[in-house]
Amino acid sequence: MKYIHTPISRFATLFALLFFCCGFSWGLGKSDPCKEAHSTLDTLATITDSTKRTKMEESILNACPNGAAALFIKARNAENASKPDYAITLYREALAKDNTLSEAHGNLGLLLSERGLKDEASVELTKGLMGRSDPRYHRAIAKILNNGTLPSLALFHYDEALKSFPNDVELHAGRAAAYVQLGQYDKAEQEFVLLKSLQPKEVKYQQGLADVYRRSGRLDLAIKELQASLLDNSSNKEGHRLLAEALMEKGEREAARKEYLLAGVDVTINPEDFASKGDGFMKVHEFGQAISAYQTALKGRPAWLDVQYKLGKAQMSAGRDDDAIATLTSLIKAGFNDGAVFFDLGLLHERSGQLDEAISAFRLSLIHDPDNVNSHRRLAEIFTSRGSFTEAADQYRELLRLREDNPLYHLSLGQVYGRMKDQKNAVREYEATVRLDPDNLEGHRELARLFMHEAQYSKAEHHYNEVLRLDNEDETSRNALITLYVKQKRYDDLTTFIKDWLEKAPNDPQRHYRLGIVYEIKKEYDLAVTEYKKSLALQPDNARMMFALGRTYMKSGRLSESREMLEAAKKADPTFAGPQLLLSSITYRPQSLKKSAHTKTSCAAKYKHTVHKTTSHAGKKHSVHKKIKHAGKKHTVSKSVTKK
Repeated sequence: MKYIHTPISRFATLFALLFFCCGFSWGLGKSDPCKEAHSTLDTLATITDSTKRTKMEESILNACPNGAAALFIKARNAENASKPDYAITLYREALAKDNTLSEAHGNLGLLLSERGLKDEASVELTKGLMGRSDPRYHRAIAKILNNGTLPSLALFHYDEALKSFPNDVELHAGRAAAYVQLGQYDKAEQEFVLLKSLQPKEVKYQQGLADVYRRSGRLDLAIKELQASLLDNSSNKEGHRLLAEALMEKGEREAARKEYLLAGVDVTINPEDFASKGDGFMKVHEFGQAISAYQTALKGRPAWLDVQYKLGKAQMSAGRDDDAIATLTSLIKAGFNDGAVFFDLGLLHERSGQLDEAISAFRLSLIHDPDNVNSHRRLAEIFTSRGSFTEAADQYRELLRLREDNPLYHLSLGQVYGRMKDQKNAVREYEATVRLDPDNLEGHRELARLFMHEAQYSKAEHHYNEVLRLDNEDETSRNALITLYVKQKRYDDLTTFIKDWLEKAPNDPQRHYRLGIVYEIKKEYDLAVTEYKKSLALQPDNARMMFALGRTYMKSGRLSESREMLEAAKKADPTFAGPQLLLSSITYRPQSLKKSAHTKTSCAAKYKHTVHKTTSHAGKKHSVHKKIKHAGKKHTVSKSVTKK
């Protein structure tokens, strides 16, 4: 039977051919093999069967050999093949293509941590933990944080890591150290007891337990533990030194002296004597000699924590910041849990521009001393400088909790609210500022500015006047008051204001000039002429004063005098366009042509009316308050007098 090709059969044949030759994919476009590789990588993390994992890895490498997923597989293979440098390079290349690969971040962090690159490693490990809670990452971060600066955070990571590594000795040791840092000696004791059971012959855990006993005031138990540790380790100098310190605290000086000798400490040095000398040098600001004295005292008594702190303070005072940071950091590691140490360490970091470290240190100082005003203030200022206004406001509120009657804290909090565009709270804080300190200039300035912006003119006027009471030369406030009077058309108050200002400096030409402008605005031309003449008597070559006088003459119909003064202004400042514009508007009639008094009066009236239109443009280019505010600056005359 002959097969007949219908359209449908031909379509089916073609479809089958395409399917077997080219593969099949739903949708109108081709699938993205790199996206599919990424999806496969996500599934790979859940596969425990090694054979299946290998096949899936091969499919990822074949699907998109240069994609992020393939680079991750290559990086992990390089890591397994003990090629850490190559692995680091590949992990970074993978993350450059896809920064969401949390396992790549975490694994990279582990490799960087092994190389001692702690800062970079902690960042990568944290990113790794954002995608998956891997106990290896927790353990690595905990070890990085085991420097005494963030014991609470270190404990969190130790706890998470111990869920998967319950008998990891190093984790328990780090946990014990963190508890010591936090002063939680009962929990530290439990950790050291556990460590002793895990490694009974490890001397450092016996010494650690003894140190916990000593810190918690149980000197007899500390001495007993140290003596027991020395039975099989009689040559351990650190053990003898610790025993000597415990005996010194108990007051058994002769027994302590013998232990110091066994520890190799120079007992010929009197530590107390050199510590006293150091204190004396500090009082007279001989910081270099104080450093030497404290260092000598520590040779005779190495673990004297109080003197170590004094040494750090002396180094800090001498400007030896790196040495001071090292001294204070080791002091913190030794368990000197005093908020003042963390505060000083914060100051040192801030001084060196290490603001993140400074913030951490100041926060730790507040853990030990929540009411430390200085730590709150330093944090507030750092956050403000960084633009972290919410955090800054939190710190200023804490300062006000501690010192509610401090106007400067209210002022600073108001300024932070202002930057946060929270005007209501800003006003509240500024008002508290001036209530507590009526002479606080900045508080009045800020209130005046805010009330002016909100069109609360009476309140703004009050605070601008307060600013001028405190600083009579505050030009910004004076100009703002002038603007306020003009907006309210309070020209009499404006006159009084300028006259009072003039009385304080009667020989200031600019003040006479401004008063002249006020009179000119009020159309009291004779008084304006008087003030302009006084200003010119004090500053004869000022073109703008000449121009103002000429303009006033013109308004009052004294055209000859106006022309003379405008010519003088033009000569004094050829670049000033105002005089020429007014001069071009003046038309003189021949002197021989006699007119009646009525005609002259009528003509003068016409000029006054026209010039007034030319020079008085309230609400246009030169508003009234701008004439006063910008006295001495360029005035543009935008209209000319119509020739009659």
